[in-house]
Amino acid sequence: MSSHGITLLGLGPGNPDQLTREAWQLLQSADEVYLRTRQHPVVAALPAGLSIHSFDELYEQHESFDVVYRQIV
Repeated sequence: MSSHGITLLGLGPGNPDQLTREAWQLLQSADEVYLRTRQHPVVAALPAGLSIHSFDELYEQHESFDVVYRQIV
């Protein structure tokens, strides 16, 4: 994984065993991740020591996904 830039990846349908090997390796090598929400079943299985940030507060503040996603970007 590059030490610079942003890598986007999906956490899949909810089972940690269904993450691709490449996604898992990226997560293991990352220092921190930004999640749209912590409300995903895979979050509990993420590698230990990973600094996790989420945008959950934006979902609570806004009624529209369009507004939330613009704020995240």
